Amino acid sequence: MWHLTLRHIATHRSRFALTLLAVVLGVTFVSGSLVLTDTSQKLFEDQFRTASAGVDLTIRDAAAFDSAMGVEVERDPLPADLLGRVLAVDGVADAAASAAGQGLLEVDGEPLVPAGASVLSSWSPAPFGAFEIREGTEPTADGQVVLDVATAATYGIAVGDEVTVRADAVETLTVVGLAGFGAEDGLADTTMALVALPTAQRLLDLGDQVSQVQAIAADGVPPTDLQTAVGDELGADYDIATSQDTVAAGAAAAASKLAMIRVMLLSMAGAALLVGGFLIANTFTIVISQRSRELALLRAAGATAWQLRRSVLGEALVVGTAGSVLGTGLGILAGYGLRGVARAFGVALPDGGLVVAPRTLLISLAIGVVVTVLSAVGPARKAARVAPIEAMRESGAVPPSRRRTVAGWAVAGIATVAVGSALVGASVMVVATGALAALVALTLLGPVLAPRLARLVGRPLDAAGMTGRLARESAARAPRRTAATTTALAIGLTLITFMTILGQSVKATTAGTYEEVITADLVIESTRAEMLGGLSHDVHHAVEDLPEVAVVSRMRYGHWKDAGATSALTAIEPATLGEVANVDLVAGSLDALADGGIVLGGAKAAERGLEVGDTLTLTFARTGDTDLEVVGLVDDGDAQALATGYLISMETYAEHFTEDVDASLLVKLRDGVAAEAGKEAVVDALSAFPTADVRDMAAAVAARAGAVDQILGMVTVLLLLAVAIALLGVTNTLALSIVERTREIGLLRAIGMTRNQVRWMVRWEAVLVAALAVVIGVGLGAGLGSATVRALSGAEPVPVAWPVDRLLLVVVLATAAGLLAGMLPARRVARMDVLSAMSAQ
Repeated sequence: MWHLTLRHIATHRSRFALTLLAVVLGVTFVSGSLVLTDTSQKLFEDQFRTASAGVDLTIRDAAAFDSAMGVEVERDPLPADLLGRVLAVDGVADAAASAAGQGLLEVDGEPLVPAGASVLSSWSPAPFGAFEIREGTEPTADGQVVLDVATAATYGIAVGDEVTVRADAVETLTVVGLAGFGAEDGLADTTMALVALPTAQRLLDLGDQVSQVQAIAADGVPPTDLQTAVGDELGADYDIATSQDTVAAGAAAAASKLAMIRVMLLSMAGAALLVGGFLIANTFTIVISQRSRELALLRAAGATAWQLRRSVLGEALVVGTAGSVLGTGLGILAGYGLRGVARAFGVALPDGGLVVAPRTLLISLAIGVVVTVLSAVGPARKAARVAPIEAMRESGAVPPSRRRTVAGWAVAGIATVAVGSALVGASVMVVATGALAALVALTLLGPVLAPRLARLVGRPLDAAGMTGRLARESAARAPRRTAATTTALAIGLTLITFMTILGQSVKATTAGTYEEVITADLVIESTRAEMLGGLSHDVHHAVEDLPEVAVVSRMRYGHWKDAGATSALTAIEPATLGEVANVDLVAGSLDALADGGIVLGGAKAAERGLEVGDTLTLTFARTGDTDLEVVGLVDDGDAQALATGYLISMETYAEHFTEDVDASLLVKLRDGVAAEAGKEAVVDALSAFPTADVRDMAAAVAARAGAVDQILGMVTVLLLLAVAIALLGVTNTLALSIVERTREIGLLRAIGMTRNQVRWMVRWEAVLVAALAVVIGVGLGAGLGSATVRALSGAEPVPVAWPVDRLLLVVVLATAAGLLAGMLPARRVARMDVLSAMSAQ
């Protein structure tokens, strides 16, 4: 039977070609996603490993945690005498201090703004520093700077040129050298300015303090023993980490940063494989139906049911293995393409050679084979049930069983109840359960509903004449084939519609809430969109002194932890916030924040069971566990406009955070000052701060919507692969159905149907399948999207946004794609010989 299986695949390889392609595409997505995230993780780890390769210990100010949400926490600087104390510890062979912070570069008045950080650091020679001079000399005196090779090449800077460095102070320095980071030309998406330690301290306003001290152990002294000795000398106020600990902490921060994109990519890969599974199952079902006489003859010749089942699964195993091997290989190359897609939507990932872990190969190969074989289990069982007597009769369409129909309607009822329960406040998990039930119901009821829907949706095809009517009846006569093909495409369209409605609703709600709450005339934010903000505190002072400005109210963001989970908070100025925002407090007062308390959003308070007067324990990186009294509850919509459901004062923020950058400045102009004149005055005042972006309310709202568009755009692009696989299913199904209908087509040609009419009959059938998928997919996606929006909205219903223009575009593109998918089968059927077709069995 194995020999027969291989011969059958070789003889009918065209039947399995598109199925093989579907497996290849799905596995390519999985393999590429794993390669991309593994590569990025490895490159980040290598950066940290290179940075600490020459030292044994790194001493910094103590912190309760190293990073949050992929952002490394900022620590307090170290006193000047710490270096001497470290050098005095027995077992320390050498030690060096360094200073580092943010330093934006400018060339000829133009800021150099990379996708990542702009780093200013003191020069540390080997083994304390990982940068090595490639050209020129080290920065040993004031007025000198060394740039990384990558920055110099990107912006056309050479040794001898002058650059301006903007940190807490601003200075113009001469480039005296170019340096590489280990074997690389620099850090990914980062500009690096390296100066002498006194210059770095002056630019970063550190006085004689430093950022960290690095130590090298004497010969024969284990780093862990030295760690203990230095810890005993310095006490608990300092964090003493071995190089291994430093690499591990950096890797953990990188993993957190990559977690979202990994989940997103693998989720989209799962959708592609699900659609591919429908295509595979449909292909094998059609092939088994076409081979029913052949299988019956095999049974009559002595083949057992188990042998037939094994034969079909063997075909799936061969197709799955071949597709997995090809897909894994293409996925390795696709890692570059996925990195480009991620960067196009604003995700900063490092450059470097691809990393192919054994785990990636095993997972990719296993997923492709398992999905293909599982998809063929149903057709294999059908093949095993073929009786020898079927070799003597024509096979016809088998109507769906009553049990399947009853089960389908029961599951559909469960889906309706689960999704509809969002109207009475059900959680997202309940809606997700309803979505899964809807998919199962669609699979079970597809063959039952397909004939009715095909005739209903296909009514407009009457305008195409006989070819349109024949296409409609062809789709209705083969309900299982039509249902399976439609379902595969409908899944992709459901996900695209769902994401479109959810994204647009979030955008509309965010914009509406922000416009309703924020009453400022201008909003100043960083063009770089840093997670915690990136405006120097000097920006605030420059704006508040303008005669055109009445009030400037600052906002800052920070991270804190609660039982290991990371949350964000917003720091505000209670005295001025009321003049630039309408904040509705449910209980308590913003003024009470001056005494060091916290105001919670209503949903956050309910979630934790807290009321005004209760205490909330927050773990800060700088100060550890801290109890703050709840002094107020704010409306959830207003909390959303202020970015988080946890509000503290600027004074409380300064006690627990080292970061000294603002996220937003809300500006109110004086009465009588025209909006354009006020904005122009603010822009002029901030000419020395090139990354400070002055926005009117329309621009500020658009910036918040842009973040949603970024995610939505990336997800939509990735989902298009699932739609492409589904369209391959349309092409494959029609191609196989032509084999099944060869005699019918021959008879139609014999009684006068032209080649062009036959072509259009097949094309219209493809369009009808696409139209069915549009009706089901867009309808189901709209229902799930609106239910999810309602489930996420909490106590106050959030209006669902209906982006009619985008949904119409989906309808038009899907229908046009269906027509395109029918081109190849239409061409094949038109070239069919009439006499050969009429004599086909």
